[in-house]
Amino acid sequence: MARIVVCGYMIRYPVAGMLLVFFHYVLGLLRLGHNVLYLEESGWSQSCYDPVRREYSDDPQQGFEIIHAVMAKFGVQIPICYINRESGQTWGTTWDDLKQMLGEADLLLNIGGVCWLPEFRLCHRRTLIDLDPFFTQIGRFAVEDLDEYQMYFSYGVNIGKSNCTIPTRGIDWHPTVPPVVPEIWQRRVAVNEQPPVESGTDTPFTTIANWSAYGGITYAGEYYGQKSEEFLQLLNLPNHTSQRLELALSGANSEIQTQFLKAGWLIRDGGEVSVDLSTYQTYLINSRGEFSVAKQAYVKTHSGWFSDRSVCYLAAGLPVVLQDTGFTDWLTTGKGVLAFSSLEEAINCIERINVAYPEHCRAAQAISEQTFSYKIVLPRLVEMALSS
Repeated sequence: MARIVVCGYMIRYPVAGMLLVFFHYVLGLLRLGHNVLYLEESGWSQSCYDPVRREYSDDPQQGFEIIHAVMAKFGVQIPICYINRESGQTWGTTWDDLKQMLGEADLLLNIGGVCWLPEFRLCHRRTLIDLDPFFTQIGRFAVEDLDEYQMYFSYGVNIGKSNCTIPTRGIDWHPTVPPVVPEIWQRRVAVNEQPPVESGTDTPFTTIANWSAYGGITYAGEYYGQKSEEFLQLLNLPNHTSQRLELALSGANSEIQTQFLKAGWLIRDGGEVSVDLSTYQTYLINSRGEFSVAKQAYVKTHSGWFSDRSVCYLAAGLPVVLQDTGFTDWLTTGKGVLAFSSLEEAINCIERINVAYPEHCRAAQAISEQTFSYKIVLPRLVEMALSS
């Protein structure tokens, strides 16, 4: 088994949805028998977010406490290290011990490309996992260190294919998908042994989303946006279905929220839903399923991206209706996962699920285990990275 350093964004931004992106890697690698060290650096000034106060600072203590609590909940005992790149201050380790651990590691997995220190070079096998296809390739992420890896993976599964317009920058991007640990989404485990709410047609399809995230960008004379543009195209969807639809939004102003409420959507505060892992899991598994769009850039480029949030719904045995980014090129859809590219197709997907809901729930669980389980995703990724 390998000694693996995982770099992510859990301490600086310990909001439940973001935390899970990286925690599924940590927990999955551990359950496969690997030795794992979690490492994060400050990145930029005022980068540490407190999800309770909703304030930024340079103090990682809140994130550290949240991560330790999550690790303890699932019996994870690993070194957790944080470095302030400007001051050199360390948490959870010393510089000398960190350098030794990096030098002894078999592999460094930089997930998302939002961490980089020159000391990463002490680990001779380094792999970048791109979570944000198109935005990474045009320089929004991994700006400092894109040439510092021996292997590159991307959630943009279609990158390099003729129908995908994401520039490769001369890099061979290997396809991968978000891993999930299905066991932690078993409904009673996720809500501390409380039985789930029975899902009926009055139970809404939900999603948890950042309205405009870090904003769109113009590249080669064309605009590439976030989810806001795609949600607005579906504003009137509630007028065409009896199914309740709910958005747990962060970053949407009162005018946008009012607009969607008037159109028949239910609106929740995304920050409240995501404030801690238990609240997030409870909200998700008590949904009827997920209905969501993708970032405009993912759709426009035919990236093949699939959501790290959607795999959690699937693992909980809940069907997903997701805007097609080109993932229908590689994922069998129609049961458990349904894809749409227009308002009419979205309406049809929702109705198809409601006609045969138990069948779609069973299919969702099967897709989770057969396509997105850490037992499927991570062994291939680690094997390829170590042989680079």
